[in-house]
Amino acid sequence: MTGEPTANDVDPYDHVRATDRSSVPSGVYRVVGTGDPVTLVRVTDAEGRRRHTGQVVSVPAATLSASFDPAENPDQGFAIRDLVAPFVTVPQAVAYWLRRLFP
Repeated sequence: MTGEPTANDVDPYDHVRATDRSSVPSGVYRVVGTGDPVTLVRVTDAEGRRRHTGQVVSVPAATLSASFDPAENPDQGFAIRDLVAPFVTVPQAVAYWLRRLFP
């Protein structure tokens, strides 16, 4: 997707950022449904930090091109938390099950 996003050139998994002209909360949204209206799910907060909001919005196709800009996928790239996550969660899971097995 290049330039202003329109309903005709967005595909599922494309990302758009709500502008000041948008009626939805600021942040990056992932396209989850195309057509008119376009269905979006919010994936970051206003500062661009990744959030699992579960917030789904539908915007008219005309609003998409007028109120949203193309955005990068916030999940792209390397994050140190992805590397250390197994070292944190596996011991927590083992401790949980040990406490359940041996109260």
